[in-house]
Amino acid sequence: MIPKQLYESLPYLYMALGVAVLFAIGNYFALFSGLMLFLAGSLIWILRSDHRRASRKQRGPLPYWLYELQPFIYAAFGISLWLYSQSVYFYPSAALLTVTGLQVWYLRGVQRRHRMPVNHRALI
Repeated sequence: MIPKQLYESLPYLYMALGVAVLFAIGNYFALFSGLMLFLAGSLIWILRSDHRRASRKQRGPLPYWLYELQPFIYAAFGISLWLYSQSVYFYPSAALLTVTGLQVWYLRGVQRRHRMPVNHRALI
């Protein structure tokens, strides 16, 4: 059995490895491999987050899967644009996409953390 600390960090490890591959190797095979590792980590994070949430109501015009992948798509596209663009004029857009993706991901993580039960005073 995998230790809990390692198990909980696996999605972050997959995403970090994907970004490291993108930065380390500069060809299109590395782009594909890095994006697949990043996507695998993001899907695992989404599945775990969805399983742990109590309310799973669909809201908004986007399909559920696109809504959940949105911050990861922003970040991956921003990093890829930064690394593989031929013009420096793409750098501001790449930075905005990356920061926006990380910010949305962080805010969703904060909102989905485990909360104390409503009747927590009775437990004390």
